[in-house]
Amino acid sequence: MYLKRLIIIIIISISIALLSGILLDHIYKKRWSTLFFDKTETLIASKTNYDIIFLGNSRVHFGINPYYIDSITKLHSYNFANGGSDAEDILLTSRVYLQYHAAPKVVVISLDMGALKPNESLKTCYHYLFYLQNDTIKKYMNKAGHLTTLMKLLPFIKYSFFDEYNRTSLFLKGKPYPQFDHNIYNGFLNIHRQNNIEAGAMYAIRDNEEVLSTEAITYLINAVEAFRLNGSIVIFVTPPERKKSVYRDTRFRQTTDSVFNSIVKQFRLPNFHFENDSMYTNEYFVDDIHLNEPGSRIYSLQLGDSIRNQLHE
Repeated sequence: MYLKRLIIIIIISISIALLSGILLDHIYKKRWSTLFFDKTETLIASKTNYDIIFLGNSRVHFGINPYYIDSITKLHSYNFANGGSDAEDILLTSRVYLQYHAAPKVVVISLDMGALKPNESLKTCYHYLFYLQNDTIKKYMNKAGHLTTLMKLLPFIKYSFFDEYNRTSLFLKGKPYPQFDHNIYNGFLNIHRQNNIEAGAMYAIRDNEEVLSTEAITYLINAVEAFRLNGSIVIFVTPPERKKSVYRDTRFRQTTDSVFNSIVKQFRLPNFHFENDSMYTNEYFVDDIHLNEPGSRIYSLQLGDSIRNQLHE
């Protein structure tokens, strides 16, 4: 009798948890669709093969607008960058893209110091936990410390791994992003119409404490090789930066730049530099390294022109 009751209670509890998980999944995906899920769905479910794809962190996500790239190159491009992305996330995106799509004609990888830090960004890429049916994503998220096998069996368990901010977002209605001048387009998003520079940089920097990740260097090289083996042209890009950025001339910056230059020489990659372009005055930034929408428009047109010239060489 008691065993029967216990089994019934367990079944009811799991059923309620599963149904609650489905509801929470719907709420969370709707809340973060523009920022994360639309892009991941395109990565996995879309049958479109893009001519150009962009990889990197927030400086790509909010800085390179495929609308203007396509207007210059007459090709079809998509921005697959994620805010906070490091080299491991770039490699993950690369491998998943090649699983479902033909290799693009051009792969643009935007680089800065963050790509080579051991910051383990996948630990907080919670949107990937909704795609554990993909073995590559499952493998990388398991390596990042998530109990992926248990999550596939009991999907609601994933919310116990979320940080407080992401859990709270389930119960807060996010404001819709303002739309203007193609500011939301093919993975790109930028809602800043004007500069909004605050004192100092967006992130604190402790130059003497920064550590170069040798694993990250391997991830970056593997991403380059994966595309080149499939016939893609891989281009490295250093994005615009404020002239007085606190990141300039730091020891760690010199170290990471040296690594990037070494990879460029090893694979003979095109390497575009925009960090010292005098065109990018303070009016085009929201902080030391992130462009506002007008700045991203100029950058995208310039980058598109550089890509077009590279293809015509």
